[in-house]
Amino acid sequence: MNTHRLPLCLALTLCASSALLAQDSSVPVAPAPAPSPWRIDALANYSSGDYGLAQDTEVYVGLLNIVYDLPSWRFQAGIPVLHIEGPATIVDGGGIANRPPDSSETGLGDVTLSGTYKFGTLTPAALDTSFTTMVKLPTADEDRGLGTGLVDTYVQFDVRRAYEHITPFATLGYRFLGNNNTYPLDDGFFASVGASTPVTQATTVGAALNWREKIVAGGDDSVDTMVFSQTTLDEHWRVLVYGIAGFTDAAPDFGFGGGVTYKF
Repeated sequence: MNTHRLPLCLALTLCASSALLAQDSSVPVAPAPAPSPWRIDALANYSSGDYGLAQDTEVYVGLLNIVYDLPSWRFQAGIPVLHIEGPATIVDGGGIANRPPDSSETGLGDVTLSGTYKFGTLTPAALDTSFTTMVKLPTADEDRGLGTGLVDTYVQFDVRRAYEHITPFATLGYRFLGNNNTYPLDDGFFASVGASTPVTQATTVGAALNWREKIVAGGDDSVDTMVFSQTTLDEHWRVLVYGIAGFTDAAPDFGFGGGVTYKF
């Protein structure tokens, strides 16, 4: 998520070394323990945009992701806390005028639950593919403009292929947005395309272009770009930083953020 959804599979190149045992060694060696499937992501994000209104809306997000990652399945829960200053309620990355211009609110955002099936590598194309379903629950206070009070559902297909020095990736999905008289929202497609490349053994950089169909009749499609850098510190810790620039009224003008991942 989910004030600004990040629909990218950030490619990370992990370099590891292995030790070889002498064939005549008589010392029994215990098998390496299986890696834990659990990880936690803690992220912070800031964005600002006018969303076609007379005054900018600023959004601060703190997000905790709890992830259970198996070889073929991944399950994730996202718990955001929001601070919003300005007239727009943020919906699917865009903004809708539904708040007093000088208002400021802080509180729990909409919790997201998702499940991903990883198809693995498809031959002969050697593409890594996955399919994700995500549900956004209406846990944010709609009366304070922190959410719509509606359930949203997303489905998306992700694909990537790792070459020697570059990993292109792409996402294609469809969103089913709840709607009512206050929020007459439209369903629609979304897509991302980008690439990443390692710059050191520990650090990967990349960029992506993101597009989402308009969420209201007469509105703009949302188009923005993201640049990012991710560094593996050790077997447990990773660090991510990124910046965002929007190109339409349905996207924030700019944003930036970062976070850490701890793998158990």
